[in-house]
Amino acid sequence: MSGKRFARASQAGGPARARDALTKAYLRVFSGEDGEMVLADLAATVGYYRRPSYGEWMARTRTPEGFELHSALSNARAEVVQHIMGFLTLDETQLAALEKAARAEG
Repeated sequence: MSGKRFARASQAGGPARARDALTKAYLRVFSGEDGEMVLADLAATVGYYRRPSYGEWMARTRTPEGFELHSALSNARAEVVQHIMGFLTLDETQLAALEKAARAEG
């Protein structure tokens, strides 16, 4: 950690500069092998590529009870990965590699 207080994007001065500062920070954190490994692990942990389907739920549980909550939780977890990926510029090849790595982790 950098000190007593957390650094905030809003300290960069104005919304455009704050967004730019935050984008650069996400790119620094998630670039390179370590960043790729962490992003793949996060996607696997939250089940980003294993979203629940109603058919699978019914086949497994034989009841619709709980599916709505399970689906909402899954979507909320996926929002974290989507938020991070919104700051990154991943092409189709990189996205496919991330999915393959995340599926291998999970």
